[in-house]
Amino acid sequence: MNLQKTWKQIEENVQQVAVASELIQPGESFTLTDDQSNSIDTLLDRLRRGEQRLLLVAPTGSGKTEVFFRTAVRRVLEEGRAVVILVPTRDLARQQFQYMLDRLESTDLDIAQMHGGVPPRERREIKEGVEKGQIHIVVGSAMLLQHSSYRSMLESAALLVVDDVNAFDEEEDLKHITGLRCQVLFTSATPDAVGRFLKREGAMDNRIEMKQMPFDSPPTEVHHIPASWNENIFSQIDRGLPVLQRHLDDGSRIYVISRTRARVPVIAQYLQDRFQVPVSMLHGDMADSHEHRKRMRGRGNSQVREDRISMMRQFRDHKPAILVATNLVGSGLDIPMADLVIVTDADHFGPAEIEQLTGRVGRRERHSDAVLVEGTISAHRASEPRVKATSFVRKGKVVTMYRIVNRKPGRGGRRRAV
Repeated sequence: MNLQKTWKQIEENVQQVAVASELIQPGESFTLTDDQSNSIDTLLDRLRRGEQRLLLVAPTGSGKTEVFFRTAVRRVLEEGRAVVILVPTRDLARQQFQYMLDRLESTDLDIAQMHGGVPPRERREIKEGVEKGQIHIVVGSAMLLQHSSYRSMLESAALLVVDDVNAFDEEEDLKHITGLRCQVLFTSATPDAVGRFLKREGAMDNRIEMKQMPFDSPPTEVHHIPASWNENIFSQIDRGLPVLQRHLDDGSRIYVISRTRARVPVIAQYLQDRFQVPVSMLHGDMADSHEHRKRMRGRGNSQVREDRISMMRQFRDHKPAILVATNLVGSGLDIPMADLVIVTDADHFGPAEIEQLTGRVGRRERHSDAVLVEGTISAHRASEPRVKATSFVRKGKVVTMYRIVNRKPGRGGRRRAV
């Protein structure tokens, strides 16, 4: 494999992708920030020295994906073994797979994706391809941690990247990393959420931090809009109407975040009827693809009308456009020219979730807004015990576990919905 030729092709691909994704204007050159370049050099140096657990701490929008992508390619070329990249959800796995596939086009490096939306037979073929040295990078979901049949693939990896580690379930997912012989790079904007685990692994003391943003983007303007306790979802959206209408007029892509999966189609229909623009949906109960949708209907579920892939494609292909989703979009989904996020029932999300959700916008040299509709949970209820729902993917299905926890004083509740 010609290393110089490979990197030259990757740089040409990155330039083309940057223009197509509106990262730069035609005629401009894409360049890494000093933070990105230094982080890559530091990571590679520590990996070559044999450091087993590393942590890359980077704020949302700082370009950490490009950092661990280039680090992964270097490890493949240097070690001659595959790199595995794990992300919290299959939607993000598809996005990261496409991100890297575009950059590896016309090179000798092959990449594959493995998650619950990929048929079992194809997953077996990918695993065999990794063992034979035919596949060099695998982008997968937490499923690869949960199934023992994939452990050998993780053990033999030149590097295991766990992106957005704070979004993984510590008891169901991260515990399977303990004891792995391969080197592991964790990435996060909010590592304290799983700080206990990262300390046990030794990653907290081996951290590299990024702070520089790749664009001179104006700070996202955050609008804290008060609402009444238990206010209906339509009134909450209407409270942000002036900001919403301005972004629709500007041809922006807009996120509207729902606290629960059940409300997603209701909000989507309301927005579609009122504004007559393309409205997409994204939540954990949806089919993954058109083929998956047909299989679900064949099992008697006639209510399945949308799938994740077609919904995301619709959102990406239109301006203006709206995506109604649960906090699933906080786990790294990056949509070009997304300039507004409206979070309904914002009190029900924790600070880390709010940071991730607001980080989905404000990534370009454009004005961006985040509307947080607050006050829908009463002060009395905020002090009561609550039921925490934790959802994750197991054997291709969304599984939800519940446990009773106490709310912290002075803080609204947090509910996780995928």
